[in-house]
Amino acid sequence: MSKFLGPIHYWVYNKIQIQQGIVEEIIGLYGEQDSNASEVLNRHYGVSQTSPLEEIIDESNIHGWLQTNVTRAEYKLADSVTTLLKKDPDNFKSIESIFFNKGKALSQDNMTAAIAYKIISDSLLDGMPCDHANVLIEENDEHVIWKRNTCVHTNFWQEVGGDINVYYALREALIQGFLENSRLVYEKTDEATNVIRRENR
Repeated sequence: MSKFLGPIHYWVYNKIQIQQGIVEEIIGLYGEQDSNASEVLNRHYGVSQTSPLEEIIDESNIHGWLQTNVTRAEYKLADSVTTLLKKDPDNFKSIESIFFNKGKALSQDNMTAAIAYKIISDSLLDGMPCDHANVLIEENDEHVIWKRNTCVHTNFWQEVGGDINVYYALREALIQGFLENSRLVYEKTDEATNVIRRENR
């Protein structure tokens, strides 16, 4: 590990990689007619990095490099989803399935609410740590409550002519897939407040 890089940098980069993996699956829905969709996204927003972080990051501007790649991943997700939905709104079901299955792939056995929240936080891209997108209100093994402090995604969706509500529906699909085989449930108590709790049986 570079002496300039810390765990938080790898943490952010891993979340970028997860989101980019989702984008690649979404691009797979375009079909042969739009086989150059990936190249189009790269021309608009830049080429997404997949090499080990220490091999590619600009160590003279670590924060700026990560911010650029967070922005790139956000634009590509918003653009790829919005483009598909403009072609056919029924594509939402296929996109939703990608998110749901990604959640299932991230899941672990015997998760407590606290562990589940940590994995979700480690997986969903919510800007840079300094953005403080979410605030943790209460956390224990039985339940976790957190609140969206600020939405770091809206601008990207607006700029590509998309609907931020689509993003949050897909995000919820990922969480539902993540919790599907657990004894935990996810719910929203209001627009910004989220709960994961052990299911009462």
